[in-house]
Amino acid sequence: MVCAETIGADREIRSVLAMPILNESRNVLGVVEILNKKGEERFDRNDESLFEAFTLFCGLGIYNVMNFERLIKANNAQKVVLEILSYHASANKDEVSLIEREEIPSADSLNILSFEFADHSLDTDQTVLATIRMFMDLDLINKFRIDFQSLIRWSITVRKNYRDVMYHNWRHGFNVAQMMFAMLTSGQMSQQFTDLEVFALLVGSLCHDIDHRGTTNQFQKLSDSPLANLYSTSFMEYHHFNHFLTISQVEGNNIFKSLNEKEYADFLDLTKTTILATDLALYFKHKALFKQLVENPDTNWDDCENRVLLRSMMITGCDLSAITKPWEVQRMVAEKIASEFFNQGDIERDKFGHTPAYMMDRSKRDELPKMQVGFIDNICLELYESLEKANPLFRPLLDGCLSNRRNWSNLCERRTSFADISSANITLTSINTNRPRDSSFSDEMSDSDLENDESLKTPTPDLTEPGRAFTVGTLSNQPEEESGVEG
Repeated sequence: MVCAETIGADREIRSVLAMPILNESRNVLGVVEILNKKGEERFDRNDESLFEAFTLFCGLGIYNVMNFERLIKANNAQKVVLEILSYHASANKDEVSLIEREEIPSADSLNILSFEFADHSLDTDQTVLATIRMFMDLDLINKFRIDFQSLIRWSITVRKNYRDVMYHNWRHGFNVAQMMFAMLTSGQMSQQFTDLEVFALLVGSLCHDIDHRGTTNQFQKLSDSPLANLYSTSFMEYHHFNHFLTISQVEGNNIFKSLNEKEYADFLDLTKTTILATDLALYFKHKALFKQLVENPDTNWDDCENRVLLRSMMITGCDLSAITKPWEVQRMVAEKIASEFFNQGDIERDKFGHTPAYMMDRSKRDELPKMQVGFIDNICLELYESLEKANPLFRPLLDGCLSNRRNWSNLCERRTSFADISSANITLTSINTNRPRDSSFSDEMSDSDLENDESLKTPTPDLTEPGRAFTVGTLSNQPEEESGVEG
């Protein structure tokens, strides 16, 4: 209704055109009207069309204002989350002071230069000290002018932001970083990469599974989790990267503030690529190409895409490196991973009525040795064979993988149950890595054959021998521009 007082008592209402303002759901946000077309004519169809376009602009304006208000609220909510994170999940002054008072042990005393490193000898604080030692020995503190107290705070914060799940916890993140450190030092790869690449590889390794929930990407999709709705693919890996960004923005945690704008953008791209590469779906996508590259002596490792692929395969090798460790370490880790998988399988069956995958089905737990042999044959061996071809100093990783394959195969043949794996008495073996592996592998060989055949002895690479750190192509520490690389 149009009230005469609203337009003045002395004005006559000759014509009215009114239309609703609608949102994207066609709900009415308001009504707009115009009165008294000039002249004596009434409003016609052309006027309606023009007026409808005007109402659309009105709707867009209101919609944008409402979205802006939501954005302001979201920004405020983010600030609150950061404040909570800063208080509950960041290092407090006492924790930082405790580490500051400690002398940082040498890499040798911590054994973090070794490809056979086992973390069980270190307590939680010592893992933080070892993390700082990695930054020190790679000279990252000096090269990037990292504030020492900020590094301590950041390292503790990363540790605290790993959840207390069975396997994908801080210990796993630390072990992956240690293996990357060993590749960069004992494997001499730090000489082949730029300082920024080394920085990103270490940071990405430490943070690659931060805030892991103990469940897979497939589980996020099955459970319709917020993460599955937030990202289109690699749900957990994108979350790990974004969580790393979040904690690094907390006051006192910024160890990257000396980087200029371009360096920081490049660093984030390198770190993102590192973390996303831990999605095994990407490994399967690229493993054939990597194999071709390492088998070609003319491969140009200064090529941007080749360089990305090399770093990606290195982080995958670090992520799966428990399969290369001494048997007692490998056995314990396999049991932890299996238990985490079985827990997910239980949830899938009980909560969603879904039949879990073979390796996550608790009723199949006694087939763990068979699962491990399959895991090694289908994923690990090809990876470590390719890495060893890229760099002969990575030979211990392939040796360890082959040795553990033999041990799991022994348990498989003896039909050892899941409960009896920890007490099984097996003969640890040294596997032939001097000749190509065929489809039959070496299961037909006895332990005595392996011990007596000199051709099966594994040579120990000379870590001081020049030119052995990278034999495929020529890898410099000056990569091509990487701004176009998809992370």
